[in-house]
Amino acid sequence: MLAWEHGYKIGQWEMDAEHLILFSLLNQLDININADLADECVHDVLTALDAYIDYHFAHEEALMKSWGYPGLDEHAAKHHLFMVEVSRLREAVKNDDVLRGALKVRGFVLEWLLNHIMETDVDYAQFIAQKAKKTRA
Repeated sequence: MLAWEHGYKIGQWEMDAEHLILFSLLNQLDININADLADECVHDVLTALDAYIDYHFAHEEALMKSWGYPGLDEHAAKHHLFMVEVSRLREAVKNDDVLRGALKVRGFVLEWLLNHIMETDVDYAQFIAQKAKKTRA
């Protein structure tokens, strides 16, 4: 099971909550893999994960746009590349051993999500926090 840690918070409560939901979906994938239910459930969990990632990325990009974040285009490009890779991995799940494919998806999404939160999302969160502080002053 994946444990959400306080250190993963970026200080934007809506995004932190959405990141926690993404962790929950990855945990659901883990549960299905560990319960030997990969063949029965993985496609449903991956569909839910895809849908929520689409929602989260759109929400995150709208937040950055509303605050005038100058790194929005670069950030959105990273989101796009991520979705391209997830789509490629999902195709591999269809054409490969489901369990092995699910493990690849889980590993990629987890590693990418942690790196993205801790390196990329922190940048826009700090920008918004500084801009909000100036607005209140």
